[in-house]
Amino acid sequence: MGAGDGFALNVFLRDGEDVYRTYTTTGRGVERLGSNWTLLDLTPYGRQEQWEDSPEGRPQSAPYQWWRLHDEYGS
Repeated sequence: MGAGDGFALNVFLRDGEDVYRTYTTTGRGVERLGSNWTLLDLTPYGRQEQWEDSPEGRPQSAPYQWWRLHDEYGS
């Protein structure tokens, strides 16, 4: 493969008009991504665990408040 070929994973954070790439990996580095939890751990806000601090003015919800079963979503 040449440069720029293959799979890559990028995680971005948008702050108003500014966009930041907070994580990137390519090639074999993607193999460690085995579950939803692993992907959440790479996001800027993580899993929203109690021990995780969010910067002032950023969302911080109770752990797993966002977690719903498929039949608990509205139409």
